[in-house]
Amino acid sequence: MSDVDRDAFRTIAAECPGFQARATARAITRYHNACFRPLGLTAEQFSLMVGIGAAEGVTLVELALSAGVDTTTLSRNIQNLEKRGWVYADGGRGRAGKRLSLTASGHHLLAEALPVWRQAQAELSRRLGNDQLQLVRRAMVALAVVAEPSSPTAPEGVEQPVS
Repeated sequence: MSDVDRDAFRTIAAECPGFQARATARAITRYHNACFRPLGLTAEQFSLMVGIGAAEGVTLVELALSAGVDTTTLSRNIQNLEKRGWVYADGGRGRAGKRLSLTASGHHLLAEALPVWRQAQAELSRRLGNDQLQLVRRAMVALAVVAEPSSPTAPEGVEQPVS
């Protein structure tokens, strides 16, 4: 193990946007989980329900693409939301055909969760500064775009999906 370059590992941890993005995502998730805990809701559930609420009738596959998760993982999470009575899946066979919508209970829960989310956003803005928070958000969006393998600016050697 003497050929292991620990300095390289420290450099990666300090400079790799992917490494930092995962650490940041976990921190933000913990923050929002704490905010939503009194409602019995997690940050991930909130995010999925917002996605469904924004596009009632969205298919599981469409939601997976917009959320950036694989359909198998999403399918399990949606089943959990269905069991809790917050989401209704109807229609076609398989993941591609199921259309998702919020139940009355799901709409009610999101109505309770929105002020909590707004307060959480306001607190993040207060702590970091609104301009800085918006700059970070825009940078994350831009980084996600250029990191996609299908991006025209993807680095050489990154496999392009077949259309």
